[in-house]
Amino acid sequence: MMANTTFNGPVRSQNGFQQITTNATTGTVTQNQFELQTVATSGINNVVDTNGFSGTATTAGANNASLDTGATIFGITPNAHGSGIPDVAINTFVNKVGGTIVTSILVDLHGGFDGSASVDRVIGDGTEANAYIAELTKEVNGIPILLEFGCVEVPTGGDPDINVDISATGTTAGGTAPTTTTQMMNNGDLTLGYYNAVDSGAVMAALSKKYVYLVAGAATNAAYTAGKIWIRITGMNVDYANG
Repeated sequence: MMANTTFNGPVRSQNGFQQITTNATTGTVTQNQFELQTVATSGINNVVDTNGFSGTATTAGANNASLDTGATIFGITPNAHGSGIPDVAINTFVNKVGGTIVTSILVDLHGGFDGSASVDRVIGDGTEANAYIAELTKEVNGIPILLEFGCVEVPTGGDPDINVDISATGTTAGGTAPTTTTQMMNNGDLTLGYYNAVDSGAVMAALSKKYVYLVAGAATNAAYTAGKIWIRITGMNVDYANG
């Protein structure tokens, strides 16, 4: 066991770096997210001001830092996707660099996604409920300002026309029409290298519709046999009163 150690020169490792905690009672070692950050030592920690510059603040979560110090944190634990999305077909990463929070969602449609017999239906794992690919919260993802979408493998089997909706409802099942939604992207048929970007707009930024869905823009009732897409959401969550 070592106490704090200061090195004069670069620190190198052939097999990466891990931050861990050890349970004082059981000795169990737990790997944590890897953090490089400056943390305020006084004032209100980890807050976001919900009343402009009134000085009144509310808890924002441990992944957020002050306006003056900022933070860089790799491997923030993302919110889980819905149970109606096949686990093997999606991976989500959340990282903060210089105070900017970036959420990257990688989807391989061939891993269990199904098309629909009707247009404007949620794409998920058959007809399973809770078919959202992401749940966005201020504490984890920040306040969204930018939504991006890309295609690196053209969808086949199911329909290639795939749009992005946000909803206040997280229980919508695959193959059913989403409710309480706002369409963020009407992409049309995806092509190799397709890219789209839109600002979040007031509705997405308010996070009143925090569930993100893939929605079929045309009807093809079949399982996807190919199709890889990339979604990135950029946000920020800082406060002048934090530290």
